[in-house]
This record gives sequence, C-alpha cells and structure tokens, in this order.
Amino acid sequence: MYDVCQLATAMLAVAFTALLLITGQWFIESRLQIESRLQYEAMPPFVAMATLPP
Repeated sequence: MYDVCQLATAMLAVAFTALLLITGQWFIESRLQIESRLQYEAMPPFVAMATLPP
C-alpha cells in the first residue's frame, strides 16, 4: 500500500512539473508575440516622465 501512495505522489509531482513547463512556454511565446507586435506598431510609451522646470 505504501508503494502505491509513493507512486501516486511521484506521478502527481511529474504531472505538476509538466504543467508548469507547458504553461511557462505558452506564456513566454505569447509575451514575445505581443512585444514584437508593439515594436512594429510604434505605440507611445505607457509611462510618461514628468519633469519640473529648473
């Protein structure tokens, strides 16, 4: 019985690791697509610097 529990825990750990790797890769690819699209559209920056006169 102990071996079955240990195997189930190991399988759960492997499945969780695979899920993290897949979602991480998906996130990186989607961010790269967004960044490359923003480069070509030449959008203004989201943050504007405020300066005071001297």
